[in-house]
Amino acid sequence: MLPTITVDYGKCNEPLSCRKCLLICSAHVLGLGTAVPAQKFRETDLEHFIVAGVRFDKCTGCMDCVEVCPQGAIQVSFSGGM
Repeated sequence: MLPTITVDYGKCNEPLSCRKCLLICSAHVLGLGTAVPAQKFRETDLEHFIVAGVRFDKCTGCMDCVEVCPQGAIQVSFSGGM
C-alpha cells in the first residue's frame, strides 16, 4: 500500500537551506519542486520552492523524514494503518 505524505508548507518555509528530509531518505521518496509553474527566461524566487512526495512506491515507512524534520512539517500515513 502506498503512503500518504503530507507537508505543512506553513512550517516548511526554507526547504532549500534545510534539506534534511531530502538528504536522509535513501529511497529519494521526497523531491524538491516549485509551487508555481516555470516561466521561460525567468528565475524562480526561492520562496516558491517546496518539498513534496514524488516516489511513493519507494517509501519503506521508516519515518526518518518525519523524525529529522526540525519543524515537524512532514506526516506519513498508510491507509491500512501503521
